[in-house]
Amino acid sequence: MAKKHITKLYPRDVKAFSALGRCGYVSEDNLREFLRDKRIRGYQKDGLIEKHFFSRPGSKENDRVCYKLTGKGRSLCRNQLSMPHLYSARSPGHDLALAERYFSLSPESRESWRTEGELRDSFREHIRQLEDRGERERAQELLDKLQEGAFSMPDASYMSEGGVEIAYEVVTNNYGEAEIEAKEVASEELGLELELHKI
Repeated sequence: MAKKHITKLYPRDVKAFSALGRCGYVSEDNLREFLRDKRIRGYQKDGLIEKHFFSRPGSKENDRVCYKLTGKGRSLCRNQLSMPHLYSARSPGHDLALAERYFSLSPESRESWRTEGELRDSFREHIRQLEDRGERERAQELLDKLQEGAFSMPDASYMSEGGVEIAYEVVTNNYGEAEIEAKEVASEELGLELELHKI
């Protein structure tokens, strides 16, 4: 049996796995905030993360090394770190912009970060609460709109330093107006301020 390189998880590992589980792709520089290169290689050798190269148009200086969780890494996050709502990695370009926002936040704001899946659960909980309060028509209307795709959850949310919960969405070129509007109305319904970041 192959030697296991990561035998114990330290607080810095929890922070690294939290970032990977919340953002999808994370740059090597981001991971170095918590880990030495040898530790990153240990993650790779144990099959917890996989390495990717992201090329941006222009000079080679814009190329970035990044990582995402493997299936084994995702299992570790779910089972050992109690992270049921892992963000599904999309594309390096999109997720690295999301990670940039995550890493720009204070440790307290990072702890408040909620993934798209967590926001979807909150939305469903919001509908349940409306039903419990007897607002069945409104609850049904929201449920119908959710199933029709009129509501779309933002990529994430976090608490700002001022105590306001911000919804964060990375907008790519292939977003239409209807998609952005679906994010806006979902954020509004959840009482979140929407911050759009175009890439």
